[in-house]
Amino acid sequence: MQRFQGGDRAGALSACRSLVEAAPQDGNSRYALALMLLQSGDLTGGVRELDTLLEGGDERADALASRGAARLRLGQLDGAASDLDAALRHNPQLPDAWLALASLYRNQADWDRCITVLRDAAQALPGHPGLASNLAGLLAQHGDAAEAVTLLEPALATDPQNKAVRYNLGTALHRLERFEEARDHLRKVVELDPDQAPAWHNLGNTLVDLGEVTDGFAAYDRSHALRRKIGVQRHGERGLTMTSRTKLEHDIEQLRYLRRRDILPPQYDETITAHEAALDALGTPEADTHMVPLPLAASPTLAPFYNRLVHRDPGAALDGPAVSPDFDGAAAEAMYRDHAPGIAWADGLLTPEALDALRRFCLESTIWYEFRYDNGYLGAFQEEGFSCPLILQIAEELRRAMPGVVGPHALRKTWGFKYDSRLSGIRMHADAAAINVNFWLTPDDANLDPDGGGLVVWDKEAPLDWDFARYNRDTPAVRAFLDEVGARPVTVPHRQNRAMLFNSDLFHETGALTFKPGYENRRINVTMLFGRRGDEQQA
Repeated sequence: MQRFQGGDRAGALSACRSLVEAAPQDGNSRYALALMLLQSGDLTGGVRELDTLLEGGDERADALASRGAARLRLGQLDGAASDLDAALRHNPQLPDAWLALASLYRNQADWDRCITVLRDAAQALPGHPGLASNLAGLLAQHGDAAEAVTLLEPALATDPQNKAVRYNLGTALHRLERFEEARDHLRKVVELDPDQAPAWHNLGNTLVDLGEVTDGFAAYDRSHALRRKIGVQRHGERGLTMTSRTKLEHDIEQLRYLRRRDILPPQYDETITAHEAALDALGTPEADTHMVPLPLAASPTLAPFYNRLVHRDPGAALDGPAVSPDFDGAAAEAMYRDHAPGIAWADGLLTPEALDALRRFCLESTIWYEFRYDNGYLGAFQEEGFSCPLILQIAEELRRAMPGVVGPHALRKTWGFKYDSRLSGIRMHADAAAINVNFWLTPDDANLDPDGGGLVVWDKEAPLDWDFARYNRDTPAVRAFLDEVGARPVTVPHRQNRAMLFNSDLFHETGALTFKPGYENRRINVTMLFGRRGDEQQA
């Protein structure tokens, strides 16, 4: 073991194997060999040695815990849970086993079970700093934020330079809507560690909630640059390890588009080839739109570039107006009032310069990271790249153009969606805001159905007592509600540079899509959410 820790891993492994061969029943030697294999990255070999040890009747808690942790890393979740539970029954004084079991449930987003495990761990090992910190951090993000604050404030007073404690405290305070305090703690975290992407991200959220949108977008940009840097490896990040046929097809089209315009240098031809090889390696029909493991073996050169920030157009603000002086905001507000509970649309939103610039930003920027949607469309969000100065300029000018509807509300969220012409769009849902502004960037000649391709909005609001999961994702419940209240759909066809604004509590979905094939013909819409759900509307 000393030789192994000293760097002579090959010699140490050889010596340990000799010990095991000489005395196969010596559990200590076999366990040492298993640990060396696991620490060398040979998870399968380490588990095999632990299997031999445990099946021989030596039910060591430390061996069970080690096998459970290795199985977790191998994705063998049922076996991992069984091993870790057994290890802790034998010996609850194993902090690493508690943390591994908590990690298993955390990876499954089973926050309640994860919190329960960490509470049991804190009871078994009172005062253990790692367990207490993990419990407080989980409570801050997914549990009782007020309890997290009571745990974290004394810890921070004892160690003011502890970045993890301060980060978790800032996160808990944000959830409690104590935004100024959260901002101060998160700013201190990024001062202590400028490369901590989650802290920049949460700082961005906090600043936006405070109405400091420009500074919030700047914080998002710092987080985005760190998280999506070419070559950065983040194990367990689904967006980097999973893919779909529609995702790869889009990325290939976009990279080819950038190469044709000499925006990317010739060495990116190899990157395109790597994407094409991965696409060819996808086999199952589910891969068309559903997330499946990325076939890295098909092309090792793909991993450093896949779903990364390869190129981003600056999206600079314009010297002149972005919202057209000819856009009749007063008429849009009048239509909004006349179509209770708030629906309106108007053409000619952006100036030609702004329309061209924003369309270029969307076509050229490799920020279309989200592809978890069953219908195959891709999303770009303000937290990861959809946060350029031009978007901020448009949002502020929209507030001035429609002071009675949009003006009272700060920008809270903005995103873009890009669609595959063969597939459908977004299912029925409502949004957590006061006002939606949606506008389309794709030229009209790409749309093969002039009466479709836009939005369908129903004229009845989501009940205020419905939570986000219900009004945003439970389509059967939404349709049953709309039938019950006799809601009527308002269909607005796609037109380039047409803006549609409506009360965010109204259910809506993408109209039927019939667009020409080809990268530049993909339907692109931009959505801006202003204000909070339940805010009084002054239209």
